[in-house]
Formats: sequence, structure tokens, C-alpha cells
Amino acid sequence: MPGRSMKLNLKVLSLRYSSWSIRPWLALKHAGADFSFDTVTLPNLKMQNVDHESTETTEVDLADLELESRREKGSVTGLFPVLYVGDVPIHESLAIAEFAADAFPDAKLWPDSIVERALARAISQEMATGFPNVRDQLSCHVFARVPDLKLRSETEVEVERIKEIWKTCLNRSGGPFLFGTFSIADCMYFPVVTRFRTYNIPLTPDLEEYCQQMENQPAVIEWKKEALKAPSIPIYDEYIRSIGGDPIAEYKPI
Repeated sequence: MPGRSMKLNLKVLSLRYSSWSIRPWLALKHAGADFSFDTVTLPNLKMQNVDHESTETTEVDLADLELESRREKGSVTGLFPVLYVGDVPIHESLAIAEFAADAFPDAKLWPDSIVERALARAISQEMATGFPNVRDQLSCHVFARVPDLKLRSETEVEVERIKEIWKTCLNRSGGPFLFGTFSIADCMYFPVVTRFRTYNIPLTPDLEEYCQQMENQPAVIEWKKEALKAPSIPIYDEYIRSIGGDPIAEYKPI
């Protein structure tokens, strides 16, 4: 495999909260990549619109921070994750996953069929660029549980679209994953699985089975071990408490 000889280092934010960090971490792990990773802390990280019950955890307010200070931590644009292939930075989650697919072709991170592969890329890109209300109201907080959050109508529409994507793909492929075997598409949607768990989003039996398959996937099990060791971010935990949730309800160190 071409990726075996490469020195790979992934710069991530806390794997307890950063959906964008989780996605490429899973792709690299499933591909069998030999990679190290460093968790970057951003002391001035802020949540947006907390007063309006909004928690966009993947966005950062760069107005109060110097870009150079983040570049010193390994960022290119001020954001994370970033994969260093030797001394070359790849600074976007889906691009990192694409690198893993190319460098480790035996992992088959995309479907073999050109049509299915195009569809997998389409829904992955939809996840990367869409669902702003899910990102805003259902922030990624993997060990938290919020039992009674009332969704905004805009969020409900996006939740139903995600369920539609899952159902359509599972019906086409026969499961257990979106395109039969575990792929980048599943990496892209796994943080949504954690969000649905956190905010008690009801699922039909077929989608519940899909989520369980995801949670039992070996790369996901390894991610959870690392997430249990990842640092907490108090401002995110306080938001969960402010909406009646417990930020460490499922925090059960091994």
C-alpha cells in the first residue's frame, strides 16, 4: 500500500466534541493507517450564539485570535483537523478521508461501482456543507445526554432529511452500512449518530440497527477509547447543563 511508507500526523480538537476531527480519524483508523495524532487545545475557543440556545461547536471565532498562533499549533486556516503527510498539511476533513481512500485502496473506503461511489460522495458532501440547524442546535457532545430538547422546525426538517438519506442508502445496499461495507460516507455521518444519542432523537428499528452497527464498528470502538481520554471543554459542558442535560451522562472511563 502506498500509504505505509508515509509519516502521518493528525492534528485534532478534542475527540469528545469535534465532529470534524472524528470523521478523518475514523477513516484513517479503518484504513489501517499507521498515524499519530495530537489534540490541540484552543484556550480562547468560543461558542456562538449561546444566548440563543445555539452551539455551533465546529466554528471558531477568529476575530479575537491571531491566525498565526493557530498556525503555530499546526493549522493552515485557523481550523482543525489537519493531517500532516510528512511536512505537507491537508486541512479539510473530507480531503483527509479522500487521502486515506487513495493511500490505502485495500480498505475500500469508497464503493467499487462508479454510480454508488458518486452517490456516496454526494451524500458525504451534503453532510460536509449542509444541515446548519443540526450543527447549530444539536452540537456534537458525545458523552452528554439531553432528554427533552424541543427541536426547532428547521432542525426537524434536517433530521428527517438525514433519516431519509440513511433509509434510501440502506435499502439500496442491504446494509449493514450505507453502501454495504463501512465507507467514508459512514465516517461522515457517524457524528450524527452521536448527536441522535445525545439529544434522544427517536429512530425506526432499521435506523436503530444501523446506529448499533456503527457503534460496534472496530474503528468506532477505538475512537471511543481515545474520546474517553480527550480533554473536556467547560463552555460546551455548561451549554448542555443550560438546556437540562448532563454533559457526562455516558462518560464511563474504561
